Amino acid sequence: MLLHCPRVQALFPQEKIRLEHQGPAWMLWAEHGGTMILKVADLKFSEAAACGEESGLFLEMDLSPAATLIAQIEAFAAEHSLALNISTPPPHPEFSAAPILAACHIPDKNLFIFAEESRLLARPSGPAALEIAVRGEFRARTVPCREADLVIHLATADLARLLSFLLALARAEG
Repeated sequence: MLLHCPRVQALFPQEKIRLEHQGPAWMLWAEHGGTMILKVADLKFSEAAACGEESGLFLEMDLSPAATLIAQIEAFAAEHSLALNISTPPPHPEFSAAPILAACHIPDKNLFIFAEESRLLARPSGPAALEIAVRGEFRARTVPCREADLVIHLATADLARLLSFLLALARAEG
């Protein structure tokens, strides 16, 4: 499943690294080896993260058109046997989960920046938009890599809850 993200940033001030997407970005939702993955590729590297900025992954997702999003969520959930909790409006104003891993590959520096203990928070950020932030204690490790991307690994149950949250928001919009 691909969902449009008008804004994608990964900020790591301690390493003086900023990753952003130039132009339209798409978040891939997929399963890989039993883990559910959210991924945005083709990020652009710069050494512009300012001191005082918070480390983390920051995205905004487009929730329109609602009918298309609803169909995508339902098809993805069925394909991966994910049980959705159907409620409109969402039972809570925001969604929170602990990712298994949140990380970025930075080929310009041969770095893998990751957090094994982080917090994902998703909440509406305007009409038909969802803000996702993943904050935590990110560490860097030197690793050869080819693609500048960000990945968020979620347990299957957490992804099903996130999809249910998105579905409720889309139904409230539509």
